[in-house]
Amino acid sequence: MLSANHHDLNLTDVERLSTGAHEVGPQVVASSPAVAGAVVLATCNRLEVYVDAESPEEAARAAQEAVARSSGTDLAEVARLMRAETDDAAVRHLFEVAAGLDSMVVGEREITGQVRRALSAAREAGTTSPLLEKTLQRATRTSRQVAVATDLARAGLSVVSVALDLAAARAGALACEREHAAAADPHDPAVPRASLAGRRTLLVGTGSYAGASLAALRERGVTDVAVWSASGRARDFAAGHGVVVAEEDLAAALAGVDLVVTVRGTGTPVLRVDLVAAAVAARRPEDGPLVVVDLALHRDVEEEVGDLDGVLLVDLPTVREHAPAATAAEIARARQIVDDAVRELLEDHAGRRMDQAVVALRESVADAVAAEIERLPADGAIPADKAAQALRRLAARLLHEPTVRARTAGRQGRGEEYLLALEQVLGLSLPGVAGAVHPVADAPGHPHEPGHVAGHVPEPGHVAGPAREPGHAVGPAREPDLRSERATHLPVPAQPADA
Repeated sequence: MLSANHHDLNLTDVERLSTGAHEVGPQVVASSPAVAGAVVLATCNRLEVYVDAESPEEAARAAQEAVARSSGTDLAEVARLMRAETDDAAVRHLFEVAAGLDSMVVGEREITGQVRRALSAAREAGTTSPLLEKTLQRATRTSRQVAVATDLARAGLSVVSVALDLAAARAGALACEREHAAAADPHDPAVPRASLAGRRTLLVGTGSYAGASLAALRERGVTDVAVWSASGRARDFAAGHGVVVAEEDLAAALAGVDLVVTVRGTGTPVLRVDLVAAAVAARRPEDGPLVVVDLALHRDVEEEVGDLDGVLLVDLPTVREHAPAATAAEIARARQIVDDAVRELLEDHAGRRMDQAVVALRESVADAVAAEIERLPADGAIPADKAAQALRRLAARLLHEPTVRARTAGRQGRGEEYLLALEQVLGLSLPGVAGAVHPVADAPGHPHEPGHVAGHVPEPGHVAGPAREPGHAVGPAREPDLRSERATHLPVPAQPADA
């Protein structure tokens, strides 16, 4: 996983790296046969690339080169700016992102939908993989558990809501520093929700964020909304959301409004200084300032607009500065839910790594049963179907406990131990299974010793397979899968030292 987000970088750098983000996934997958899939999450304050590849190094190289090409940024600069995580650290980061724990406004719910849409976009582009599908789906399910079990999302906080409340508070000359709510209930936002009732509003843009913005406006008493779009989609949006279509000429659309909310994010500012200055000049003194809320990562409003007299500009840097803090107790509860979900995912995948061993065991017993059936007389005292039924029941009984124990061993990090036992007890050969082990041949100088398998000494936290180095982009090694899909694996919990 590669990440550029509001924690590590200023939003200008995030914006620069996010240019052409829709091209990154296909480029990553096309870069090498060793890359099975890529999902790109691009929001108003983060760019993240999740890669399913055969090695961390391959994943990092493919993702960095794709971001460099799409954004026009030097490759070395991309490598410097984007933080890399691999294995369980990458999985945990994704779960925290989907749950809103890594957001600019902790607990905000928009991010869950953005993760779902990122996965859908990858499906449409043909860049997802079974591993990424399973991991991202589990992350979004976990985010719903966090929303239900904690108070993080119950206040309805989001980037949109904080931006609108800041704008209303400033326009009403209310204090907007964090200390304003020091004596309030700890679950209340630092910036109190303020009414925007009576404000004539222009919504610029019709993308997915426009719907959330409109809902937040209505929650704050706004009823007079017109929508403007350069793409020609304003009429359809207006019909579907119960608002009116603004004048086609943006200068005319700005005339007579009190609040402008922009959500286009196309990379080209649509509200230029001269355009806004003309609109402000036409306002009456009693109308108060023109409030402009720019929610686009790629600015819709020229930064200099905020310097105009009679204009109050709230943008993403302002939101980040004033985002309310969640309570430590609620964050701790949410993190525990995430921790449990990540552990379950890793254990489940570790258990699935034993599938080929289970199949081999079942096939071995099934062959023995078939051989016995062949030996039964066709018209003997025991009918063949009865004998076959009895033998199959016997086989099922014999296989039940080994099957259960195989999955348990995988979940507990003892998969190699179990595979070795199968080879030693049943004489099975299991090539290709992750960490498949073959005992060192009995020969002078190669004695079997506890903890030694095929000349490899297991270490706590490691399973057999390609070596991993911390700090590289995610690229789990691939393993055979029963469903004939190109499978990969997540890291497994630390293996006991005595395994």
